[in-house]
Amino acid sequence: MILSKLTLNSVESVRIYVIIYIVKFSKRGHKTMSTLKELQQEAHGMSILYVEDNPSLQKNATKLLEKFFSVVYVASDGAEGLKLFQQHRPHIVLTDIKIPHLDGMEMAKRIHHMAPDTKIIVLSAFDEKKYLYKAIELCLFRFLKKPVSLHDLSTVLHQAILQLEHERKVHLFQAQLGSIFNYQSSMIIMLKKGKPLIANQPLLDFYHVEDVEELNEKHKDIGERFLEHDGFLYNQPYQTWLEKILEDRSKIYNVKMEDDNGEMKHFILKCRDIPKKKDYGVLSFDDVTELNLLEIFDTKRSKQDKQIYNTKAMLDLLNVIQRNNAKISLHNYYKGISITNDAVIINVDEDFLELKTAYTQQKAIQYEQKTLITSEALPQPIVCDEVVKISFEKQSVELKGLHFVSTSPITRETIRIVPDATHQVTLFFGDTKYSGDLSIVDISLNAVKLRLSVLPAGLEIEDEVTIDMVFHNDKRPLIINTKAKFFRKRETKHSFELIFMLEMDVKVRTELVKYITKRQMSIIREFKGMQYGK
Repeated sequence: MILSKLTLNSVESVRIYVIIYIVKFSKRGHKTMSTLKELQQEAHGMSILYVEDNPSLQKNATKLLEKFFSVVYVASDGAEGLKLFQQHRPHIVLTDIKIPHLDGMEMAKRIHHMAPDTKIIVLSAFDEKKYLYKAIELCLFRFLKKPVSLHDLSTVLHQAILQLEHERKVHLFQAQLGSIFNYQSSMIIMLKKGKPLIANQPLLDFYHVEDVEELNEKHKDIGERFLEHDGFLYNQPYQTWLEKILEDRSKIYNVKMEDDNGEMKHFILKCRDIPKKKDYGVLSFDDVTELNLLEIFDTKRSKQDKQIYNTKAMLDLLNVIQRNNAKISLHNYYKGISITNDAVIINVDEDFLELKTAYTQQKAIQYEQKTLITSEALPQPIVCDEVVKISFEKQSVELKGLHFVSTSPITRETIRIVPDATHQVTLFFGDTKYSGDLSIVDISLNAVKLRLSVLPAGLEIEDEVTIDMVFHNDKRPLIINTKAKFFRKRETKHSFELIFMLEMDVKVRTELVKYITKRQMSIIREFKGMQYGK
């Protein structure tokens, strides 16, 4: 006797232990034994409802099922089976089609309506198409034709249990994911072509709606609540907030909205793409109102020379930028040549900032011993005027002494370069030639900054002077003699720095343009050589 001929219909004349013994001596039997062992392990703690009106078959099959399942409910007709299911809700239902009072397919239909996740296995001596179509319509787990081999039945039961376990894990994961999604502090929403699809509870609460459907009804454009503010994201006549984001999804944006109490709330908005979903995006709103940065972002107030910035608020804002994995930009100058690269924040701790940036920028920071940080999320540039450590191996820079600045070199309208070291300069004030130590700090087409050991006697703002300059960036030296007006003074520890506005004719200005251009190229070559140790 082989397993394929040994069926549940013939089990009336052969005891279960004889079946298990016989299958050991066939190739398929080894496979069946393996399945039975797995079934015994996996079915622990599971329940099954078995519906069969043949007393002998019911008795023997029940003995088999009890060897694996913790609980086996047995019914002799469809009505009794449905009642047992309503009372106990077993994980699996195994039923014949031709049973009294309520046939197996009708019973399966009602069970599926009550508990769609139940795995229903139907047994039938008939393979009529109407039954197969009905099984597909009801999404039954399996449709098995009698006589059913022990191997086929155990395999299907094992598959049903594995599917139930998989679905349980998926439900658990989704429940945990939903909990994380709904109960974090940030407001999160998924959009498709600007239309909300999914929103977490904090966002629904802020917009005073029960679900996304109500959100779409009441707020066809969630950006309608974004309020106008300098430097912030909001709907403008020439561009909507969404169009602005779609221009560059990598940026982070500032958003202002009013809450129920009339209080202005400040959010950092970040848009994240969904891989392989072109029209989809996820928006997250981080509430940074407590940082009290709304006034700092106000352009009219920020133009004033008030340097009352809260260091903690600045560092907290840098933390928000770090959490959103947003890039910042670093700006340095090497003898007047601008060096700018992106950077990523690695760590923010009190008055301490660790960044990762390009090697070129590291060398510029090493030379200048400071750097300037800019970002779309910052109300003003941040100066870091103390370099703690530079690691070229890790591409990292550690900085201290952070503070906002209202003006910065990046707003310069003209290029200012440091002249060649062999330059010469002479200053004439009235009929007097300046006799102290004198050198050029930098020069542009409009102005020159001079470093003096002492101030010329009687020199006042707006006073006119004459400046002679000699530059040696070519075979033939460039000599410039021009009038200039005293514009600004800055006192250092050992010297004075004076800025003079130049008053040159067209010919002299043309010569200076040539010199600055050549000097720029020379400085760039010098900087590149410095990078490679030349």
